[in-house]
Amino acid sequence: MKTIHIFFASSAELEDDRNALGNLVRRLNKVYTRRGIYLDLYEWEDEDASYNGRRKQDEYNEKIRISDMFLAAFHRNAGQYTIEEFNVATEERKSRDLPKIYVYCKALEDGDVETAELADFKRHLSKELGHYFSNYSNRDTMQLHFVMQLQLVESSMCDELKVENGCVTLDELNIARMDRLPFAGLNEEFQRMSKRLAELPAEIENHRRLIEQMPGQKFLQSKLQQLMDEYNALNETFAEYQMSLLKTAKRVAQLQGALITDRLRRAIDAFNSGKVREANIILDEAERDGQLALERYRATKEVVEEERQNVIRSIEEILFKTSTILADVSMDIADRIAMVEKLYEQADVMAAEVEYDADKYDELLSNYAEFLAAYAKYDKALEIYKRLIDIGESLYGAEHPYTASVYNNIGLVYNNLGRYANSLEYFARALNIFEATLGTNHPHTANAYNNIGIVYDVLGQYDGALGYYVKGLEIRKQVLGDWHTDVAMSYNNIGIVYDTIGNYDNALKCHLRALEIYKRNYGEEHPHTATSYNNIGNVYNNLEQYDQALEYYTKGLEIRKSVLGEESPEAASSYDNIGLVYNYLGQYDKSLEYHSRALEIREDVLGLENPDTALTYNNIGFVYSHLGEYDKSFTYFLKAAHIYEVTLGPKAPDTAMSYNNIGGAYYYRGEKDKALEYLTKAYEIWSSTLGEEHHYTKQAKGNIESIKAEIEAR
Repeated sequence: MKTIHIFFASSAELEDDRNALGNLVRRLNKVYTRRGIYLDLYEWEDEDASYNGRRKQDEYNEKIRISDMFLAAFHRNAGQYTIEEFNVATEERKSRDLPKIYVYCKALEDGDVETAELADFKRHLSKELGHYFSNYSNRDTMQLHFVMQLQLVESSMCDELKVENGCVTLDELNIARMDRLPFAGLNEEFQRMSKRLAELPAEIENHRRLIEQMPGQKFLQSKLQQLMDEYNALNETFAEYQMSLLKTAKRVAQLQGALITDRLRRAIDAFNSGKVREANIILDEAERDGQLALERYRATKEVVEEERQNVIRSIEEILFKTSTILADVSMDIADRIAMVEKLYEQADVMAAEVEYDADKYDELLSNYAEFLAAYAKYDKALEIYKRLIDIGESLYGAEHPYTASVYNNIGLVYNNLGRYANSLEYFARALNIFEATLGTNHPHTANAYNNIGIVYDVLGQYDGALGYYVKGLEIRKQVLGDWHTDVAMSYNNIGIVYDTIGNYDNALKCHLRALEIYKRNYGEEHPHTATSYNNIGNVYNNLEQYDQALEYYTKGLEIRKSVLGEESPEAASSYDNIGLVYNYLGQYDKSLEYHSRALEIREDVLGLENPDTALTYNNIGFVYSHLGEYDKSFTYFLKAAHIYEVTLGPKAPDTAMSYNNIGGAYYYRGEKDKALEYLTKAYEIWSSTLGEEHHYTKQAKGNIESIKAEIEAR
């Protein structure tokens, strides 16, 4: 068990805040100990020495010397002992780069006055030590600062801070309420979105009542869908916005305790006050000044440290601006993305030329690559990630969790590109390192198993997919607990594979367990719950138990209509599934009715050239095939193939499926040569993308051989 030693010194006036932090550490230990990490908090009150009547300096110094983090909190007073402990920690840090030192200063309330000693200490921090300390107005702010700083010391939890239901959470443990964090609660855009999201449910419910009172009024139904679309879109936008604010706050946490420019300090203060746009304005000159500083540095015949430091300070300003730009919704998102990419490029060039600190350069490139991958700039992301491999191996060695995380990220990019062999290669490298360094029972190891399972699933190698999914599930249950939503995700993945290979009993057990977890965490009226109902419907459909399939599909549809709206893509998916059941039941009129409703929604919401729209064209084509109307089915299969070619490309597996369907239509029309042509195209695509052992490839090969035999027998 790894131990992180934390020394927390504060004065008696902050007893409540100190106790709150102690309680937080105890709650965090429930999360961290499952990861093999124990947080050892030593709480020291400035008044202790006077109460004891004697000095225990040797004891305190020993605690500080073994500490990984030293925290000092002040409000109105600067106790002499707390300052002395800070100085001891500062001296200790010079020899071993630990403890990491963080100072918290609680905001003064009306009528409060800070002592001259505290004012002098703050000036000493800022002017002489260049230490940017944390200002906090409430416990939520202090707790978030602490958790972010803890993650800088113990990086294995770094990616797990989320915003859920208005709270910042770590592994489903509430850390702070967003509206109590000044950078969010005082932010006008945050306030606007919060207010509108609070208003919309009542407006939606009011329109539902009006529809009940005046059924058949299309304008009311249309208005209801507009409100639901606004609510769902705003929910998504608000979630993204909160995460962008949180990521910027993380950058602030990284800068606390560091030497920063006055301009950066003012920008941080503006952000912390909820003024993102003002922070950007303050930093507008950073790019220009950074370029000038770099040119002066280049022009110097000998290395001038002062000019080098000017460039480094400019890099810090530019990097902070990458976060504030993304959080500034007054600009168009495309413009923000372009600006941030340009800022990262500039920071990268500057860092390379001035021999930027290796750890900081690594962090710069990590954030750069993450940004590129998030906005689908995959080729460039791969370039940066591969540079990070070299840096990681030089800093930490080839067998290190950091290096494994980069391998994992490269695997994700290749997966998004559909380059599955490359994806598997990098996921496997990541898994081997995670197992060797973090052990089997760790979330990173579980995620690596799950990622490999996803690739095998796509490739149709279902035994391999199941093996990896099950290993990931067992780790998640042990580390996260039986009711964690990641556990539900694992059950969902396993259930889909069992359904695909025809093991329907196990598929049902997995999907029912996922449903149970989702209902407990999210309730009945939630998209994840609807997805579980839909998955259960799929199993009953494959079992040819069509009444049960219709029951679960309908439950999923009703939730999706209620939560996402009648005109949502998710509702269209449910309509499509119900249409498939009626097709199997031979109720072709009803099947066409539901597929047509799905098509109407998808054409309206997603457009005529969208893969989901193509899927519905395919489904309608199958209904007409069963009706023996092969010309009509042929027309719909051709429409689907055209969309897939345009959107996914001519070599995509889904495009091959359309070619396969067209081949079938030609066959039933008696045009066996044309059937052979399209089935061969499907086979060649599946063979190259999914492999010879995939059941699609085998089926296509069998159909081709059968038709060739028929042609030869003529």
